[in-house]
Amino acid sequence: MNKIESDSVWELVVKKLHNSLSSEEAEEFERIKDTEEAQKKLRQARQIYSKSSNSFYIRKIDKEKNWKYIHNQISSGFRIKRLFIHFSRYAAVFLVALIIGILIHKVFIPEIQDVANNRIEMEWGQMGKMTLSDGTKVWLNAGTVFEYPATFNTRKRSVKLTGEAQFNVTGNEEVPFEVKTKSGIVKVYGTIFNVAAYEDEPTMAVTLIEGKVTVESNEGNLLATLHPSEQLLMSKFDGSFSIQKVDTDFYTNWIDGKLLLNETKLSDLIKILKRWYNLDIKLMDEETGDIKISGTIIKNKPLDLFLKILERMYGVEYKLIIHKDKKDEILIYKK
Repeated sequence: MNKIESDSVWELVVKKLHNSLSSEEAEEFERIKDTEEAQKKLRQARQIYSKSSNSFYIRKIDKEKNWKYIHNQISSGFRIKRLFIHFSRYAAVFLVALIIGILIHKVFIPEIQDVANNRIEMEWGQMGKMTLSDGTKVWLNAGTVFEYPATFNTRKRSVKLTGEAQFNVTGNEEVPFEVKTKSGIVKVYGTIFNVAAYEDEPTMAVTLIEGKVTVESNEGNLLATLHPSEQLLMSKFDGSFSIQKVDTDFYTNWIDGKLLLNETKLSDLIKILKRWYNLDIKLMDEETGDIKISGTIIKNKPLDLFLKILERMYGVEYKLIIHKDKKDEILIYKK
């Protein structure tokens, strides 16, 4: 089947999925639907359609117009909206992210090889999951900014991160996978690891779950090689770092909406809860921040359930202050 015929089949298949076939096109689809080419493209289109609630059909395949559209989409980025109402709005919203440009690029304009970076900004209080063009899975934590190309080229796989993300990288010994942050570069060939590099935190943390990763300075100098259950903490101020053995569950279970606490200081926990629930949480005295907590917090449960447990078990009180023009506040203090 030549390329023109192949594009015609794509057009019919995509229109079929979006219920936009004309009567003549419906007859043509019925005629070709059982052919090997049509079945193959139908399976591919359904996979793309099932992964994206933002998929749509472009009625006329105009390559120049499509490229301008993709460029505008990539340049402007997109933001995922908040849906919160007092405590009930602090339940988790776990989103699957898929840029429309990928769909258009793969289906309609496969000739294009180099595409500018897409940019995702996760709102405070939200998390997201996506799959990159090489099959690598990425989980994005609240308040994270993530930049990535719609399609990796044959020379490198490189993304940029501000915030926190967990990566399950598709193995490729020929082409390393790089995560660039303001503090350094994490380089792997196929592994599972977590990177936390929020701008308001003094350190960057790289936690390895499986495989092996290297950490480099932004100038490309090798700093360390990590093995499973090791964590590198790097100062953003002077570049100094340390490596320690850790329980990876604490640093990685957030992708399942869980926090597994083991003698965790309340002051450290508050930093995570602020991002998770998009709240300004304040400890009214240092003594309260030193309280150590063990247990599990489930993100899709209202925050006030945790706060009531905190009141009963740890001798503290809290007060919720609702604001119209800024984040709501929770004040926590000793009884």
